[in-house]
Amino acid sequence: MKNNLRLLMAQKHINITQLSEAIGISRNAIASIYHEKTTRMDIKTITLLCNYFECTPNDLIVITKGVN
Repeated sequence: MKNNLRLLMAQKHINITQLSEAIGISRNAIASIYHEKTTRMDIKTITLLCNYFECTPNDLIVITKGVN
């Protein structure tokens, strides 16, 4: 699983700290997602990110083939 957080953030010209403050999720949690170090995202986190970026989970998360 990969995510498009970097792309979405670049389109809005915001950094990790700004996003963290805007949606109320810790900077470390956002950084882990941004750097694709997290293997799971909480539904609340997905909802907050999708609401902020006005997108769907399909725009945020990319399922890659061949990964268990």
